[in-house]
Amino acid sequence: MKTILFFWLLMLPIKMFAQAPVDNLLEERQRLFYQLRQESNSEPTVFGISMKSSPSAEYQLAMRIIEKDNAIIKKLQLHDKIEQSSVISENEQYKSITLSQEQDIQKLKNALAQKGYEAQASLLEKRKFELATLIFFIGMITFGWLFVKDKLSFERPKILSFIPIHSEKE
Repeated sequence: MKTILFFWLLMLPIKMFAQAPVDNLLEERQRLFYQLRQESNSEPTVFGISMKSSPSAEYQLAMRIIEKDNAIIKKLQLHDKIEQSSVISENEQYKSITLSQEQDIQKLKNALAQKGYEAQASLLEKRKFELATLIFFIGMITFGWLFVKDKLSFERPKILSFIPIHSEKE
């Protein structure tokens, strides 16, 4: 919205300046048309046909009016072409901006995916070390417990039996 307003304010003086030649041609055409009417009203007519012997003055005025009309049409066509070319150039600019933004978005998506992959890889490495540390810790506790159990094993006292199953003398 801001860009449209900016371009409109930027182009407003140009459009006003460009409109002045067309306005001048229209004023001149109106003046010539008024002059033609004045000359045609002053002449005697029969059933709308001029009885003047020299129609060349009216013909010249009519031709000048037609020339002014053609000049006005050419100016308006020129203005239309200029406006169309400006619209086309704006569309091309918007297309190029859109294309560059799409490329930037794609680059950002790729960078984000790469960073996500790197984060997952580092998390996996971290998990590996955590699991290795946990296994090592549990193993050391188990081996320590077995070692202590072996070293501190209490000997069971021998049961004295009064019934000789075997003789000791043998």
